[in-house]
Amino acid sequence: MSLADLKDQAAHLQLDEQRELIAFLVARQTEQDDDFKRALAEKIDDHDPSHWVELDELRKRYSE
Repeated sequence: MSLADLKDQAAHLQLDEQRELIAFLVARQTEQDDDFKRALAEKIDDHDPSHWVELDELRKRYSE
């Protein structure tokens, strides 16, 4: 199956199935990429409030 076929199939999944697929792919990326794993851990462990973003700000940034 080609990447184009996979993308087409993913586009036809139900929303909850798309979320599950995304979680699966991110988990695979995380387990295989030490740099990504380290960078993600640093972000999770960051306790500096100046690096945080309010939820309302994220909604504004990513709303359609």
